[in-house]
Amino acid sequence: MVVGAGVGGFTAAALLQRDGYRTLLLEAHDKPGGCAGYFYHQGYNFDVGATVLMGLDGSGLHSQVYEKLGVAEPPSTLVECVRVHLPDRTVDIFHDRALWERERVAKFANSPAEAVKLTNFWKLVDRTADILWRMTEKLPALPLRTPRDLISNLRLVSPAVFKLLPIGFSTVESVLKRYQLEKNRPFRAFLDGLLLITTQETVERAPFANAAAGLDIYRHGIRRTRGGMKSFVKSHTEAFRGLGGVFKRRQKVREIVPLADGEFLIRTETGQEFRAGRVVLNAPVWNVPGLVNGDRKPLPARPVKNAGEGWGAFTCYIGVDASVIPADTPLNHQVLVQYDAAFRDCNSCFLSLSEADDRLSAPEGKRTLNVSTHTNVADWEGLSPEAYAAKKAELAERALAAVERVFPDIRKGIDFLLPGTPKTFKDYTLRERGMVGGIRTGLWNSNLFANGPRDFNIPGLWVVGDTVFPGQGTMACALSAINVWRDITGAWSLASEVGRTRKSGARLPAREAIEQS
Repeated sequence: MVVGAGVGGFTAAALLQRDGYRTLLLEAHDKPGGCAGYFYHQGYNFDVGATVLMGLDGSGLHSQVYEKLGVAEPPSTLVECVRVHLPDRTVDIFHDRALWERERVAKFANSPAEAVKLTNFWKLVDRTADILWRMTEKLPALPLRTPRDLISNLRLVSPAVFKLLPIGFSTVESVLKRYQLEKNRPFRAFLDGLLLITTQETVERAPFANAAAGLDIYRHGIRRTRGGMKSFVKSHTEAFRGLGGVFKRRQKVREIVPLADGEFLIRTETGQEFRAGRVVLNAPVWNVPGLVNGDRKPLPARPVKNAGEGWGAFTCYIGVDASVIPADTPLNHQVLVQYDAAFRDCNSCFLSLSEADDRLSAPEGKRTLNVSTHTNVADWEGLSPEAYAAKKAELAERALAAVERVFPDIRKGIDFLLPGTPKTFKDYTLRERGMVGGIRTGLWNSNLFANGPRDFNIPGLWVVGDTVFPGQGTMACALSAINVWRDITGAWSLASEVGRTRKSGARLPAREAIEQS
């Protein structure tokens, strides 16, 4: 049983079904994808949260999964440039290495001596990121919980890995100080904005190793699929069903009860009940205590404590006339309105456009525009209906003001604007308090100290998604699913041929019985 058809859930379900496990995938919503899902409105197809993908580059994790499943990747476009709009300058993050190496120094160096420091800082970022991406392609399994985890990670060991040791417990702040760059306000703000998107933390707390990978994603390569995330999501769920897997929508799981015989009883709000020998739960760790019940000792508190309080998101889904969007503009922009204000509530915004000729996303002559910003979930709780509506309207106005920095005529071309708040995400994705985007990554809750998929200590239950290793992003969620697939099948890599290896007691009803129920 796989509960939740987010990226972690449908990846695990498809891989397990492919290797001979009769798998039932339950999803509370009417569409799969979770925070990487999609919805329709007035002829437009919007991405719910995630809008771009990594790992579609041959050796990338998503490409490896597609190859394992024997299905083709959906068509996608490489994002050649992401434009960052700071209060006093614009910085283009080029995929082209040579262009980016010039831009990232020229836009921030105040002197020849500082240019050298910036060059050296970025060289360290590049070296660290290159090592980490090579390790990721080999499918790391962290945190270390069993001898098998240790053995699995021996494949990652190389002379290059030892180069990570000096920065293993460094924050970005400490590395900036090493290069005497911590007081360069525009550069620091530039890093803060990027890191909030990729690690959910700023320079002060973000681990340098994680940050290096996050700062490198555009050079490494991000892509937008034709039709947005819908194409990516449906390609997996259709592959799962094509392999004989059973996918049931509108089945919100009410509780998961561990039974004395080692199996699980799963009850849904529609009154259905299922038994399964193994359960993969695609949900944030914050949700697990409210879902897993039974006559047993209390669940460990560490995973939830380790996750802390996550960010919420405020989003605007805008249907817009293409005439107010320059044809040559990049698909993605990041805007910082003020240096001396918090990086949330529309002071810092990320913009994602559909391609001009993508008719799967928008009607002829139209484009979708997603605007997102971080927000504190607590700020949206306990509000009266009037206060909630006023806050939502205020942030929508701030979002439009930020967009006008990039597209001055945007208001003339808007067909509609749909705002989303933490309450929206709580209702839509069922995530506790509407916390999205994973955990705020620090030194002591990531990598070796991250939450693991078995940390709730219930035999036969695994958690996948963005609150266990390696964290947020579609590729990270896919890796969490691959690690669980390895646990269940005993495989070492996606290249392994597993076959039908189900053990007694770890069974699901036959497909016909599932469908009849």
